[in-house]
Amino acid sequence: MSIDLVLSPPSSQSIAKRALICAALAEGNTLLEGSFHSQDLQVMVDALRRIGLKINQDSKQGKMEIVGQGGIFPVDEEYIDVDNSILTANFLTAVLAFSRGIYRINGDKRVQQYPMGDLIFALNQLGADVSSESSYDTLPLLVEGLVGRRGISPSSKRYGINAAMDNAGIRYAALTGTATYLYACAILLASPLAAIESQVELHFVNHLCCNPYILMTLDVMREFGVDVPIRAHRDDALLFSKGTTYIIPRGIKYSPHEFKVESDASLANYAFAAAAIAGGSVTVRNLSNKSIQKELEFVFCMQRMGCRVEYVDQSVKVTRQEPGLLRGISVDMEDLTDSIQTFAACALFATSPSRVTNISHIRHCEPGRIEKLCNELRKFGAKINEFEDGFLIIPPEELTPATIEADGDPRLAMSLGLVGLRIDGVQIDSADCVKRAWSDFFSVFKLDF
Repeated sequence: MSIDLVLSPPSSQSIAKRALICAALAEGNTLLEGSFHSQDLQVMVDALRRIGLKINQDSKQGKMEIVGQGGIFPVDEEYIDVDNSILTANFLTAVLAFSRGIYRINGDKRVQQYPMGDLIFALNQLGADVSSESSYDTLPLLVEGLVGRRGISPSSKRYGINAAMDNAGIRYAALTGTATYLYACAILLASPLAAIESQVELHFVNHLCCNPYILMTLDVMREFGVDVPIRAHRDDALLFSKGTTYIIPRGIKYSPHEFKVESDASLANYAFAAAAIAGGSVTVRNLSNKSIQKELEFVFCMQRMGCRVEYVDQSVKVTRQEPGLLRGISVDMEDLTDSIQTFAACALFATSPSRVTNISHIRHCEPGRIEKLCNELRKFGAKINEFEDGFLIIPPEELTPATIEADGDPRLAMSLGLVGLRIDGVQIDSADCVKRAWSDFFSVFKLDF
């Protein structure tokens, strides 16, 4: 049965979390407006409260007021549980590394498998004292803030870093762009704290994966008064060839700000996929073609597969007249990593194979994620050929009902749960995990999981 919906998904978690960090590091009151019904976002809110930050939430009015402390938090010794939020782990580790105090950061078993070595190394290059309690450089982490501490940090010695890296009043770190973008975003957000006494330069020595999230980070930072100059290096540069340098001037600070957070594009993409799979139309409010979220480009995939896309009055509408009968396409999804599963769900109903390319970095950023998705797709009868940089989906003539083992991943549960719009018998072993991202997701689409 086709659908006809006009809806407002929760506000962008990616934007809201970046704004929360900027507000926490500013001095004074910041007002965020939006729909913040997300357990994952609440994890960050609760973590910030544990270190003494005052945050007043009004869910009915869609407002959140943050009383910033300028980066020096009232609680300077605390255990912080980030639960299942990898982004919170990255962001808070970087912030607390340049603050004051001693903190232990940990999370659930899934987050404990996430590699943190690149973030740890980069922070210690900048003079921080961050160490892992695991020999694999994963959570739990011990973080001792930079403020009030002098001399070479023990962690710098442990990781073999030359602590005398402050050259002419410049604190710098050389980073690899092939690693996860989250640690780069985390360091950028926290960098004004590191730049209190000296200019900070962050050198990415090669191509930076998921650059749109870096640009989103810089956009949000700019909203809060921190404009980061960027210097691109030419091929003939003697050092950091083909890389990029982000410069954070000494003494720059975040300013309190009133900020409206737009709808989450990656969540909106599930709604657009629902229209493609079931037929009909879905209109998402508080989103436009001027969005700073790269994930919105997913609608171009829907367009190429046979849907119609319209932008009207700060809304985006996707329409599919006939359910299913989508065209198979090949898509470079390097910049659309949160919508890979969503695209895969649509590809199951295509009349020809579809291919996802240029996502090899995910095998480093989120080990096992691609393999897990491919295994779940095979349960529906699809043939999946995996490659180093992606995979090929060959849809079956008739899909087989299956039980999805989401293992607590809301992206997998929401995307493959949409298959239930067309075939009966689809089950999800941990459907409640979607509450972390979109609390009433299944009821919106009248799916019973």
